[in-house]
Amino acid sequence: MSAITRNRQIPSITLKTELIGKFTGRKIDANALIDSGAEGIIINGQFARKHQLTLLPIKNPFPVRNIDGSENTMGWVREYTIQKLRIYSRDGVAYHEEEAEFYVTDIGDHDIILGTDWLEEHNPDIDWSDSRVDMTRCPETCITAKPPVLHLKTKPLKPTVADPRTHHKDYQGDVVEFLSDPSTEVRKKRRSLLKTTTEEIRSQNDGNRI
Repeated sequence: MSAITRNRQIPSITLKTELIGKFTGRKIDANALIDSGAEGIIINGQFARKHQLTLLPIKNPFPVRNIDGSENTMGWVREYTIQKLRIYSRDGVAYHEEEAEFYVTDIGDHDIILGTDWLEEHNPDIDWSDSRVDMTRCPETCITAKPPVLHLKTKPLKPTVADPRTHHKDYQGDVVEFLSDPSTEVRKKRRSLLKTTTEEIRSQNDGNRI
């Protein structure tokens, strides 16, 4: 995964979120980029280590590759973490909460990236031009306080955006995607690997949490 995992022409919104410790209740502020040009649910490795999150090994690590199939210099994804993610509405009263499995890798200045897997699972109402996100169609596994959870708290957009190809020396393409271990056949459907890896994670780690 490169520092920026998206095509610059694909819209994105940054949410102000919290990670909440399962046992301690400790709250950690995190900026989460909703990115329709990235795959998976991803957390920054440096951010995870800074806040001493519990990182769990992936039984079958897999490489990060550019869209053209070449291997990205960020290397392999070897760890994941399970966290409780909470996102408040702008009024601070209503909120959405879920337990999410994050792949751990370098994503530059972002704390978290919520890619197409998250978008497909929660199917939020998004107004990209107004940076408005409403959580109205969440799965039953999500917790919502004072629903409907409308107008999620977002981070103001900066007036200028750095070109990702100059922002990070290891940037290798406009779009980056996860592929399977090269020792196995690469699956053609983009989400199949993530589903398979998640199932393996759940089967080999029964109850590890922060």
